Amino acid sequence: MAETGTLHLWLMRALFAALAGALVFARLLPLDTLPPGWAGPDLFLALTFAWAVRRPEYVPPLLVAGLALAMDLLLQRPPGLWAALTLIGCETLRRRAPALRDLTFVAEWAAVAGTLVAMTLACRLVLTVLIVDQAPLGLSLMQLLSTLVAYPLVAALSHLFFGVRKRVPGDLTPERHVP
Repeated sequence: MAETGTLHLWLMRALFAALAGALVFARLLPLDTLPPGWAGPDLFLALTFAWAVRRPEYVPPLLVAGLALAMDLLLQRPPGLWAALTLIGCETLRRRAPALRDLTFVAEWAAVAGTLVAMTLACRLVLTVLIVDQAPLGLSLMQLLSTLVAYPLVAALSHLFFGVRKRVPGDLTPERHVP
C-alpha cells in the first residue's frame, strides 16, 4: 500500500515535469513568423500554482526550481530571476494551501492573483534597479492578466484530466511534507 502511494507520488511528479516540457516545447515551436500582437499566458506558472495549491507534494521545490531555470535559459529571460520568483511564489502558495483548502475557488484565485502580481512587480523592480532592458509595462500587464484568466481553465483541466484535487478532511492518504 505504501509502495502504491509512493509510486503515485512519483508518477504525478513525472507528469508535472512532462507537462512542463510539453509547454516549453509548444512555446518554442516556430508556428508564426510575425511577432504576436498580445502576450499570452505563462501556462507553466499557472500549472505550477494550481498544483501547489491543490497537491503541494506533487511539485517539490527542487523540481520547480530546475524546470523554471531551464525555462529561463530556453526562453532567453534573465537567468534565475523569474525562476527564483517562481519558487518563492510556489512556496508562498504551498504554505497557504491548508488554509485555502476549506475556502472557495474564488479565494484560491485571489491568492494566486496576489502572488502573481507581487512576482511581476518584484521582477520589474529588480530589472529596473539593475538597469536591464525589459519588456514594456503593457506587455507585462497583458501577460499577467492573461495568466490570471487562464488559471481557472488550467485548474479545471488539472482537476478533470489529472485528478489534482484539493485535499479534503476524509482523504486516506496522509499529507506529508516532502521537500
